[in-house]
Amino acid sequence: MARRLRHKDLRAFSNSIQLLYRVSDLDSFPRRVFEALGSLVRCDCFAYNEFGPDGVLKLLHCEPELPAESTNFLLSLGLEFTHEHPAVEYVTRTGSAEPLKITDFTSQQKWRRTTLYNEFFHPLRCEHQIGFAFPLPKGQIALGWNCAGRDYSEDDRQLLTLLRPHLMQAYANALTLARITSAMTGMTRACIIAGEDGAIEYASAAAVHLLQKYFDLSAEPTQLPPQLTHWLLKPAGVGQKTGPFEIERDAVRLVVSLARRDADGTCSLLLEETSDTILKTRLVSAGLTLREAEVLLWVTRGKASSEIAVILGSKTATVSKHLEHVYQKLGVENRTAAANAASKLIAST
Repeated sequence: MARRLRHKDLRAFSNSIQLLYRVSDLDSFPRRVFEALGSLVRCDCFAYNEFGPDGVLKLLHCEPELPAESTNFLLSLGLEFTHEHPAVEYVTRTGSAEPLKITDFTSQQKWRRTTLYNEFFHPLRCEHQIGFAFPLPKGQIALGWNCAGRDYSEDDRQLLTLLRPHLMQAYANALTLARITSAMTGMTRACIIAGEDGAIEYASAAAVHLLQKYFDLSAEPTQLPPQLTHWLLKPAGVGQKTGPFEIERDAVRLVVSLARRDADGTCSLLLEETSDTILKTRLVSAGLTLREAEVLLWVTRGKASSEIAVILGSKTATVSKHLEHVYQKLGVENRTAAANAASKLIAST
């Protein structure tokens, strides 16, 4: 039977709830959750984790920030994490909603013999842990309170039990606001909100027009064209964002950018129609000559210097000389850095 909370516990809980419902930004959600809840239950290390539907850890946010070697170890561990962590394995298997301690499943002695404890928790002096999870449309979020002193109490568990539905609602509020913001942006811009499978949830009139124009669609689409769906599903490199999708028609180019990707896979896309003339003008305004801008534009499209020379009717050595000037003006050292700088210049103009 639950014990009546003390007045100071209720006051702390009330303050945490007020802070929690002020969270409005999904990108800063993990950090703001810590600000709201980190002091409610004693801890030396607070962990916010997002897991995919396969149980693999996708996002890790800790306060204080973990050493790089600890983060790399945990992110590279993959499914082994769920196998060695008794509470994570249990929640993944059963969908349990209650706050759980590691010692609910195993003794402290057995826990200290695991690889996960010795390689991750012990170096951080995290001897005890309590936490809970709640589901996402694709995966789940798990919060963990860790400390070096005594194990967590039933009073701690009771506070977290009361907290869990409020955290779920705060996340739902932040997700809804993010989608409303994206939709409002789309009222004045070509914007699409679509699921990871390509199903369109919202598309502005300008976006519908561009899809019909570049993908030969006769009716208002309910599904993204296969090329765009494949682009969304294609994984980005480690530490990289998904690059824009581009398609050209009659010397005019459609550029589709991924503005945001929510935890449930919902994607907000921005569509922009542009031409090489416009792009060159933007690069020239950054201090390049027209020829340097032409060379750099082809570099951003993956063309080698010899290919650019053929396209522009020039010599490879001349193209290389133009690139040297581009590097100097942009303050970069190679083609990749120049292409990245060009993309930022074009996007920010």
